[in-house]
Amino acid sequence: MPNSTQGNVRANIPELHEVNQDPDDGMTVIPAQDIQNDTEYACPVTIGTPDTEYACPVTIGTPGKYLVYIDVLDSGTNINFYLRRNVDPRLRVSLACTGSADLWVWSSQARVSKADMEGRGIYNPKKSRTSKKLRGHTWEVRYGDGSSASGVVYLDTIVIGDITVENQAVEVARELSDDFLQAGCDGLVGLGFPRLNQVQPNRQKTPMENMIEQGVIKDPIFTVKLDKRDSRGFYTFGFIDETVHCSKFYWQDVDKQNGWWEGMPSAYIKIGDEIYDRGPDNTAIIDTGTTLVLLDDETVEKLYSKIEGATYDEDQGGYIFPTKAEIPHLAFCVGRWLFTIPGYELSFSEMGNGMSYGAVQSRGQNRQDILGDIWLKHVYVVFEQSENPRVGVAQRS
Repeated sequence: MPNSTQGNVRANIPELHEVNQDPDDGMTVIPAQDIQNDTEYACPVTIGTPDTEYACPVTIGTPGKYLVYIDVLDSGTNINFYLRRNVDPRLRVSLACTGSADLWVWSSQARVSKADMEGRGIYNPKKSRTSKKLRGHTWEVRYGDGSSASGVVYLDTIVIGDITVENQAVEVARELSDDFLQAGCDGLVGLGFPRLNQVQPNRQKTPMENMIEQGVIKDPIFTVKLDKRDSRGFYTFGFIDETVHCSKFYWQDVDKQNGWWEGMPSAYIKIGDEIYDRGPDNTAIIDTGTTLVLLDDETVEKLYSKIEGATYDEDQGGYIFPTKAEIPHLAFCVGRWLFTIPGYELSFSEMGNGMSYGAVQSRGQNRQDILGDIWLKHVYVVFEQSENPRVGVAQRS
């Protein structure tokens, strides 16, 4: 701990603990504690009838029998779907957004060109024996990056792994913004709290909400482990994977009032060897649908002041720095615990001319930090959607 009290560096913080990254040094490989069950990982994906049966994550229509991990692609939080019959061999659905609560998919009703449909996994509710249109209901979602989608709603059966969920609202896309026309994903499964669901006039239950109410998972949890190029990423539903090499879990209550996994105290940040006090009211959201880490302007400026040659680029709308610069390690606070990411992760993308775009940027007018995928790649997180929701975070080695 630093002894300096200059600026907002806090001296001797006895209640703050840095999580040990080595599970063999005084810590054990993930104890499941009181949350564990026999429910297997997500997988078989069928949209419609058996003629369009997929061999992986979300199944809409006819249940499947396969049991595999929901793998996460290197490129981020997309899920790779392998189709079995006469369809393009890749269907990628982003199953990553804890900041939304809508399950929506590309559909045969989308008002797009045939060229835009090429190579996509398309849901046709007319070919599903279990689909039923929810008359008078529509939906529209808008995301922080400006992308949007809208359409109508059907009820259908979905299968995630060996977990069958009946009467799930499937939001069928009719209108899609250009962002989604260019993106590789074919839909999105929101894992936020029900309040965020955008179906009108009556909000519909999320897949996680239905899993819990229908009793198809023993414990109301899902877990996220994103790929950081040393092991595959995955999601689980209903149980914790005890094989992940990481520290024990550290638990923190969350506030579900606004629908996000938010409200976690994040009063400190460690930059290199210094810990800075950001005030007791600073809180954070964990969002798998956000790529970067977003912090208040003062903290962002403090971070980049530690990197020689770093500067704010008006054209890029964020901080850039020399690609070969020495970058300090960072540790972000969840409750009383600091979770570390190595300095090299701060280089999000190369801009050319020897400069890189930073992975930590301003949160703008948002009142809370957003801990996105850059941070999530270095932890294993349990999201417990119980009456008193909480998250468990473990530092990965």
